Amino acid sequence: MKKLLSFTCCILIFGTACGGGGSSLSSEDRKLVDALADVVAADKEFPGTADDAECIAEKTVSALGATYIQENNFLDGTAFDDWDPVEAGLPRENFKKLFKGIIGCVESEFQSVLGDDAELAGLSEESIKCLANKFMDDAFLDVIYDAGSLGEDPPDEMIFRMFEDCPSFLVDSLIEGLWLDRESAECFADKISYESFIFSIQASMLPEDEIPEGATEVIAEFFAAAVECDIDLANLG
Repeated sequence: MKKLLSFTCCILIFGTACGGGGSSLSSEDRKLVDALADVVAADKEFPGTADDAECIAEKTVSALGATYIQENNFLDGTAFDDWDPVEAGLPRENFKKLFKGIIGCVESEFQSVLGDDAELAGLSEESIKCLANKFMDDAFLDVIYDAGSLGEDPPDEMIFRMFEDCPSFLVDSLIEGLWLDRESAECFADKISYESFIFSIQASMLPEDEIPEGATEVIAEFFAAAVECDIDLANLG
């Protein structure tokens, strides 16, 4: 299950503790939730609160059902920790319900739940909210599900699209990546088209001797924006 939280970390999403929250589980399911919450909380690498663990357990039982949890031995800490929902072959709707539930359990304290290695520092509150909303979107989760069912990583286009859908995320990335102040980063992001940003990212992955068609125009656009925003061109690498 830790892999689900790690997966959200890889795509730079924050999530936060909502607590259990009054579901209509049966008394038997409630006992299972309590037992599973103990398993989650007992993990030495889980720094969340008891409410966090209870919430995760409740959403897991609600999404997967008691039979599935018992058949997969989730009350054994090792088995639960090693289980990967992306690779488990869950029905699409169960996967999405589980994913939304887990993110809902770790909203604003996602960094503390994942630990210091998550490297999620540097995002503004606006970016956090926008990206978290993206991870609750059905179409977004469908892409993750489809990629996982094929044993593949989500397509780069899905990650790139976050820059367009969450402009503050692009600004935060410029601040972190180019050491710009916020005013300069906002100016630069406003002057450069989304397509040019994506082009530059994709071009940077190519060998140095493979200059893609259109590079000259993008470089000119970057330089013009840098001058207009009073940015030292040396900072653009």
